[in-house]
Amino acid sequence: MLSNWRTNQRTSFWGASVCLAVVVFAVICLAISSSAFAFQDANAKDAAADDKAIPVEMPGEPVAQPTAIAPATPAEPAGGDQPTQKNFLEWLIAASGPFGACIFVESFIMVALIIMCLLQIRRQNFLPPEFIAGYEAKLGAQDYQGAFNLAKSDDSLLARLLAVGMSKFQRGPDAVMKAMSELGEDENMLLEHRLNYLALIATTAPMFGLLGTVQGMVQAFEEIANSNTTPKPSELAEGIQLALVTTLEGLIVAIPAMIAYSLLRNRVIRLMFDTGLVSEDLINRLPARTTSATPTSPPIPAS
Repeated sequence: MLSNWRTNQRTSFWGASVCLAVVVFAVICLAISSSAFAFQDANAKDAAADDKAIPVEMPGEPVAQPTAIAPATPAEPAGGDQPTQKNFLEWLIAASGPFGACIFVESFIMVALIIMCLLQIRRQNFLPPEFIAGYEAKLGAQDYQGAFNLAKSDDSLLARLLAVGMSKFQRGPDAVMKAMSELGEDENMLLEHRLNYLALIATTAPMFGLLGTVQGMVQAFEEIANSNTTPKPSELAEGIQLALVTTLEGLIVAIPAMIAYSLLRNRVIRLMFDTGLVSEDLINRLPARTTSATPTSPPIPAS
């Protein structure tokens, strides 16, 4: 049973890896499309300039003959005044800085965690209907050994709770409750730890954005302090751009992480509560053997 559960965990990991690969592919496609759009825009501007240079013949008017123009010497490029054309991905990398790179890494971790949690926190993994129907059928036929074997062969949380409880049933209800409570708390702690990483990302991503904001403002004011004349707007734009872009990136990562953490945590609490109720009902259908006291319900794992 434990090996099946480990296999399911590996399957979830590979599913998350595939989804991450899809995200990376989408980012690459976005960069390529942005580059293509920039190239098309540059070509369109060149074509418009060529159209302006071609004389248009109007009906009833003589065509103006172009006058001979003496060849002019090519103008020297204004040292760095003309901005270079960049696609969206190049601009984003240049504008993000080191703290933007940290936010970018956190975004990948956030996507992987959300996908893994969505694959794991499903009702099918906690309360599979087919297992409940089969277990109830075994109990109805008083095939308790068959019910125990069925619980051992299933890797859902309910099945593992029932299997560990039935394995301790000969020792009395206290041993049953203790075994089921320990397993439930173990599972709840595992899920909470994974969700807490989402909360950590939701907290630290805006902090990285704030660090980028401070760095950008320091860079802009340093440019003003070191300039003998009034600095050009283009010289201040780099620092201000860094300040705004990193703040935006931090919020873009933090808001989905916070929403996902709240929704997934509420779902974990709901599923753990339902699993506790169903396991209580099913374990109480077993006859008492070593003691006349009927086993009480297992405590629901604390959220």
